Amino acid sequence: MKRIGIDVGGTFTDVVLIDDGLGRMWFTKVATTPQDPARGALDGIRKIISQSGADYAEIARIGHGTTIATNLIVEGKGARTALLTTKGFRDILEIRRVSRHDRADLYDLFFKNPAPLVPRRLRLEVDERVAFDGEVLRPLDTAQFQELSAVLKNAKIEAVAICLLHAHVNPAHEKAVVSFLQAELPDVFVTSSCDVNPEMYEYERTSTTVINGMIGPKCKRYISTFEQEVRRLGIDGEVLFMQSNGGLAGAPLVMDRPVTLLESGPAGGVTAAVKLCKRIGIENAITGDMGGTTFDVSMIHAGRPQLRTSTVLQTVTVRTPTIDIESIGAGGGSIARIDEAGGLRIGPDSAGAVPGPACYGRGGTDPTITDCNLILGYIDPDGFMDGELALDIEAARKAVDVHLARPLGVSIEAAARIVRSIGSSLMAQAIRLLTVERGFDPRDFAYIPFGGGGPVHAIEIADELDIDHVIVPNLPGLLSAFGMLIADQTYDLQQPVLVNLDELTSARLQALMADLKQKADEVLAAGGEGWNGAIARYSADCRYAGQAETLSVDIDSAADVTMDSIAEGFAVEHQRHWNFTRKGAPVTLVNLRLQVTLPTVLNIPAQASGAGDDVTPFRHRAVVIGGEQQQVACYRREALRAGAAIVGPGIIEERSSSLVFTKDWTADLDGEGNIHLKRNS
Repeated sequence: MKRIGIDVGGTFTDVVLIDDGLGRMWFTKVATTPQDPARGALDGIRKIISQSGADYAEIARIGHGTTIATNLIVEGKGARTALLTTKGFRDILEIRRVSRHDRADLYDLFFKNPAPLVPRRLRLEVDERVAFDGEVLRPLDTAQFQELSAVLKNAKIEAVAICLLHAHVNPAHEKAVVSFLQAELPDVFVTSSCDVNPEMYEYERTSTTVINGMIGPKCKRYISTFEQEVRRLGIDGEVLFMQSNGGLAGAPLVMDRPVTLLESGPAGGVTAAVKLCKRIGIENAITGDMGGTTFDVSMIHAGRPQLRTSTVLQTVTVRTPTIDIESIGAGGGSIARIDEAGGLRIGPDSAGAVPGPACYGRGGTDPTITDCNLILGYIDPDGFMDGELALDIEAARKAVDVHLARPLGVSIEAAARIVRSIGSSLMAQAIRLLTVERGFDPRDFAYIPFGGGGPVHAIEIADELDIDHVIVPNLPGLLSAFGMLIADQTYDLQQPVLVNLDELTSARLQALMADLKQKADEVLAAGGEGWNGAIARYSADCRYAGQAETLSVDIDSAADVTMDSIAEGFAVEHQRHWNFTRKGAPVTLVNLRLQVTLPTVLNIPAQASGAGDDVTPFRHRAVVIGGEQQQVACYRREALRAGAAIVGPGIIEERSSSLVFTKDWTADLDGEGNIHLKRNS
């Protein structure tokens, strides 16, 4: 069976093809086409098919990760969207909610409230009212429908988001409005909170539904066009899209709920890292994905990725199950500059794919992290992407000289060293935010760097955090695309509850879980799937009575779960997150969740090659390490065999990245070709 994984990044689009029958793998990179991301992805498919000699008709599955949803919000290019909400609640988007995520702004005397997602003139009221328990207090006045429709038509709306008060408990009114508008406005994208985020928390439910509406039309068009073009190539296999929860889903689901695509790209690499950890017996790991634009950090604990129920995007809270990923603007293309105070700053601006870093020779003149790594010898100017893109070191030196070295009054090499050091420190700090601030010690974790730049900075990051085990996977620069290829199909469902555990009976709990199971049956049936081989995992969102935020508690056995076991699990999580518990305090069950996984079965080709004990370097290269230029031995990764041990300093080069390690580390290959770096005792 042949499958393709595609990851559209900020600079490159990575494509991987696996033939698990032959046990072979092919991979390639093509330039990302920001104005038309689908074109770059399709170019990558054509290139990998030509490279592998496969036939389009042999492709059984395409797994596709895309940044289109995130980019639409970040770039402010979402659809013209109207909001329909209960009379008296049209300003919920303007009122917002202050949370712990806003703490950086709490003492800003010059803080300006961000503009609401939807202007007031496009926030329309619906005359109806449902109580918190689902009781209808004021019936839906259908006589107003025609007037609302006329306003929407005159405003030339592209999308309508419907979020009525307490619709997560009783969605009847929302569904009636949806049915009318879909019939009346067939060309408008209509979305409702009861379908997108059927949970309490009025502001978050509204903001999530509005975001779904804003990105809906263009995401739907992109997905539909991509699938059509794939069919034109002659590929009849299934086309699946990576969701923010780390699982794949079919086009119909993500076209209706494109909000699930918001962390699509970064999720692929984490998914691949989870599978890697399972194969090599690693329980706890931190992942660091350094691409062209960002550095994305995630954590694997007890063999599973950490998930969260919401994320903050451009100051807006979006509630959808998401792999817990912290991102900073420290990718290879991140621009280094001198600020108004004379200090050196990195990012968040990126040179992107066009023009790219100065060394790409595509017209870029700003110095980037990649330019600095090239100057210091961490990147081979002639071996980048197997020589497909020759790097111009003189252009890199000129950019660093003009914009950094001269203003700082230092040499070009010193300026490049400062940029690299600051970049690595920023990445280490991102890992601290993900671990230390959440009750974890990074020293208890292995570090898995990937992305084209991940291994280049891996040792400096590990040294700063005192991590003593670094694992560089096969094809680190293509791991996210590999994750799209091997990911499972995953569906998340939720059921609002809002009841204290001491008031909940076992029969009622089992009935609620049965309701979730019924919803899952419908989702699987709609996708043409069944429960054959599916894995169901339940969890509970809990909080102490009176608290605002919840913590998720895994339910290990649905059949044996009790109120006491949920309360005990919550106490453990609360202690870990906040370092205290409230013994005897009532615990409230806010939501029940069900994640259904359809595992992907795949024979992954081993990449450990080579023969014999020879680990002779093929050359030496000048690299600046610790402020001194050294001649460092260079090894080709594909020439190394399992068990080969290399004492640093050394450079291991491969097509998608390069790894530089110091004299304090030893590199060893396992049976699958993964590089394990251990600190010398």
